Amino acid sequence: MKTIALFTLFFITVYASAQRSLEYRDISTENEVYSLRNGNIYARITISTEMNIYPYFKSMGGIQQTPVETDTLGSKVYYHLDLDAKHYPRTNLEINVNGFSPLILKWDNLQPNQWLRYDIYDPDSTIVDCFHQLTREGMKSFQTGNYDETKRKYEEITKICSELKEEDKNYIDAELNLIDTLIVWRNMANEYFAGKDYLKAIEYYNKIYERNPADEFSRSKSFEAQMRLSENCKTDFDKAENFFNDKDYANAKILYEKVVAQSCLNMADAKERLLKIDNILKSKGIHALTYEYANGAPLGFSTGSYKDHNTSGYFTLRFNSDVFELIRTNTDSTKRPELNVSFGWTIPIVKPVWIFFGPGYTGVGQYTVSNNKDQKDTQDQKDTQDQLDLKINSAISPEIGILGKIIITDQIIVTLRYTYQYRFALEKDMQDYIGTSRHVFGIGICF
Repeated sequence: MKTIALFTLFFITVYASAQRSLEYRDISTENEVYSLRNGNIYARITISTEMNIYPYFKSMGGIQQTPVETDTLGSKVYYHLDLDAKHYPRTNLEINVNGFSPLILKWDNLQPNQWLRYDIYDPDSTIVDCFHQLTREGMKSFQTGNYDETKRKYEEITKICSELKEEDKNYIDAELNLIDTLIVWRNMANEYFAGKDYLKAIEYYNKIYERNPADEFSRSKSFEAQMRLSENCKTDFDKAENFFNDKDYANAKILYEKVVAQSCLNMADAKERLLKIDNILKSKGIHALTYEYANGAPLGFSTGSYKDHNTSGYFTLRFNSDVFELIRTNTDSTKRPELNVSFGWTIPIVKPVWIFFGPGYTGVGQYTVSNNKDQKDTQDQKDTQDQLDLKINSAISPEIGILGKIIITDQIIVTLRYTYQYRFALEKDMQDYIGTSRHVFGIGICF
């Protein structure tokens, strides 16, 4: 029994050591498309090999895969397989040949309509072949991400290997172009990483990894860049939230935009905040409140909205201190109470300048003396008392003017306002008393 066990173990060991390894070359053409009608869900994988190699194929879960087509061209046989890339973008293909260990091709993101080509071969049978020997060495350095060494190996092929086939020359040219591209991408990714532009670094590390899934350096650097980007995103977003809560919308907007530009996980929240900031800033500085001064009516104010793209309205009230005398019983003939009310429309011209115009009413008071003689009980004595009557002289007073905004800071906006008012007295003989026009100056703030 012991002898049988030892013999069995020896047989297994010899069999395992007898299994040789297959190797492959990726001979895919960039952006080659495989198309089928009616919404293709398949990716085509074409495996080429020498006639003396008879492969059979399995996919995920050991499912047998039968080629949908088989072509022979020269000494090569081409096996075409269709894999469901829509439902299984992360998949693999196991290539089995009697006497060889299984060769497994893996894809992390296989796409429908994608067409990939691989050439498999027995490296031991071609070990003395200059082309295959250097190609094999170049492939090994390629898979480790050592692109400078890979480039050197492939360049040696064109220098020292004789009698290259046309397809081998095309393969070397394609590989050298790819390697040059990967070297450029690696340098750019490293520079972006050093400059803390992690989003760009991730982009280029991932582009390298897509073309060479065996490049562990690019994969690990991409992961590290993602971690650092995530930390920066959190820091920027938290700072932006603090600025937003403090109503410092200018600095908050800069950081929220940075979060969006970096495609952070909280990008949606940042976009929502940016929309709120835009609405706040659009409404900010629209409403103006100004102090108004005019000859004869030095006390006044105007309030209105001055929008960037739409018309709006305003209201103005002006008067003088003599108006307050109206509530007294003892009057003074020298007093001249004046009250002016107007309203109208505001129209943007060129930011930050608006015009406004509208109708108005002006009332100017006038005290007149009337003599009333009261007879007293005392004989032959008369006492004369003068009484003052108030007359309101009215005028229609349309006006037009201009308003300008001066931005001091995001929080402080000063406004200057000038109004020309024309007065049309309802009683012609009162025109001079009321006046024909007024120039009104105003200063205030926008909020």
